Parts: sequence; structure tokens; C-alpha cells
Amino acid sequence: MKRVVILKIDNYDKVVLKKKIKEALVKYFSLNTLFNATDKILLKPNLLMAAKPEDAVVTHPALVEAVADIFKEQTKNIFLADSPGGFLEQKDIDYIYEETGMLDVARRLNIELLYPDKSFMREGFPLCWWASGFAMVNLAKLKTHEVTLLTLAVKNLYGCISGLHKSHLHKAYPQTQDFSQVITKLYSLVKPRLNIVDGILALEGDGPAKAGRPKKLGLVVIGDDALYTDYAIGRLLGLKDEEHPIIAQAIKEGQFSPKDLEIISEVEPITGFKLPSPFILNKIPKRLTLFVKLFFNFKIAINKRKCKMCLACKNICPQQAIEIHEGSLAVDQSCCVMCNCCGEACRFGAVDLEKSFLLKLLSGLSSLLKRA
Repeated sequence: MKRVVILKIDNYDKVVLKKKIKEALVKYFSLNTLFNATDKILLKPNLLMAAKPEDAVVTHPALVEAVADIFKEQTKNIFLADSPGGFLEQKDIDYIYEETGMLDVARRLNIELLYPDKSFMREGFPLCWWASGFAMVNLAKLKTHEVTLLTLAVKNLYGCISGLHKSHLHKAYPQTQDFSQVITKLYSLVKPRLNIVDGILALEGDGPAKAGRPKKLGLVVIGDDALYTDYAIGRLLGLKDEEHPIIAQAIKEGQFSPKDLEIISEVEPITGFKLPSPFILNKIPKRLTLFVKLFFNFKIAINKRKCKMCLACKNICPQQAIEIHEGSLAVDQSCCVMCNCCGEACRFGAVDLEKSFLLKLLSGLSSLLKRA
């Protein structure tokens, strides 16, 4: 049996976090047998971009510190790593570690920060070197995601893929079903020892980056399997299996069965959590994507008012479709494949999806018909 425990924790008080998480680990997961003193423990938070904890885009440093403190009682071999966005340079990763609060945590607890500077191949995936040989503690963030609906424990494993290959996978598999197959394949290759999801301050709306909105849920979810952890969270939010793309794909592949799961929860079912807008590319046959994009006039665009010219979007674009034009950034629509890697990389929320009047009208009619 797999087990998921949902704890009610209202804020990021490190003393409370450590106490409640440790009690749950000892009582429900046999902490002393799950890890031992010789393990090299890798903390793998969600560090999508250089965002502040209050943005609810990254795993909160207080939760990371509380978990690290628990394991410091067992071993000194604790490390922290992620491969955010398409960044490869150590200076970029250092900036993200600093902005997200991970550098301060590492200094206080004497934790070594690792970098995605080497990789190895596993069944077609170039994985960061630290994705093997460590006992991984997967510290995910509860967020929405425009392609996979939610990004939780399983999707957080995407940060084990090296560098810009993440962007190329978004480009190659832009639609939800295809991309979900990529994620379930990755799940079969990378198995964290433990999964803890930060849902104290979650992200709703058009996540997973700055276009989403912080939403206080006051919960932390612990599970011994990433997929079953995500299933329990989906159920808590009122999702049916077929509405939760990664779960639906895993069931189709025979990777998951709800009867194998025990859920222990201190939290009542949640209503009113805003999911992202329907992903527009899912309604279009792949071979017609470019034609329909031109016909209905929807496109990725840079909001000049919000843009700070940091060039993160330009550097991460797998198509090199973003260019500097007359002192500002612009998207070459003939190259853009709508993978939205630029939107995930932008920490200022300056990447928009512009829709024509006709497309807005059709979207509105679709919503009305759904409610009817």
C-alpha cells in the first residue's frame, strides 16, 4: 500500500513545520528505516525561476529548512539541487539559489548546493548527474500549470532534466496528452525516496509562473510515491481522474491504481481553487497548429510595460523566436511553436497570450455552453 498524509499547517513557522512533519514521518513512514546515516540525501525543491517565497512560484525556504533540519539529525550528508528553466551557467543558478532563499538555508545548515553542470542519459532523457546516487526528498510546490493542469510531485521531477532539453521537450510535445506521456515516463525513471508538497501558500489560476495568483491553502502533503501523492492532492481539490492529465495517463499505462492507496488527511475537501484556462493547443490537431494560430490570431507576445529586458525569455527559447527590435523584445510568430518556455522563465509576468476578438468570442461561447 502507498500512503499519503495531508497535514493542516497554516503558516511557515519553522518550529511548527519541523514538529508536524517529523511527527508524520515517524508515525506513518517509519523515518528511521526510510533513511539511514550512510545515505546522501538530496533535497529537490521546485526552483522554476528567481522568485520570492511570497510569489508562491517556488518551494518556500522555511519548509526546505524544516525538512533539512529533520534529516540533519540523522546524517550530515545533505545536499540541495535543481535545474531551473533552461539555465546552465553556475552564476545563473547561484542567482536563483540566492533569490529563492535557498542560499541562506544552505549557509545556516551547512548544506552543499549542487549544480546541473553534468548529465547522463537514461532511456532518452539527459538527467542531471545528481538524479542518481542520492536518496531524493522531492520538495514540490502546489501550483497550477497551463499544460498539465497542476504541477506537483511528479512534475517537479522535470527539474531533474538537464538544461535546455526541457525547453525542447515542451516544443516537441506541446499538447497535454503527449506531454503527460513524457512526464509519466520520467516518473518511471526517477524515484524519490520521499515526497513533500508545499501547499501552505499555493498558486492558482494561470500558473506555474508569475501569471498565477498566490492562494493560501494551509496544507503540507507527504507521500512515499510521487504519483499517488499527486492523486491525493487532485482528489482534495475535487478533480476526477480523467480531469487530471498526469493521473489519467498513468492509469492508461497501468502505473497507478487508487485501491493501492491509503490517504490520511487533517484537511477538508477544498472548493473554489481556480484552475488554469483551458490550454488552447489541446483543441487543435498538431498538423494544423500553425494554420489555426494564424487564422484565429492567437500568439505569444511580450508585454512591454512589464518587461525588464532581463532576456531570460530570449535565452531559453528553443526556436530562437524572441529577438530585440528597436530596444524591446518581440516574438517572431513564424518561428514560435507556443511551447511557453518563455512564460515559465519570465519572473516579471511579461509574457502574454494575445487572442483575437473571434477567438475570445469562441472561448466565451464555449464557457457558456459548459455552464448550461
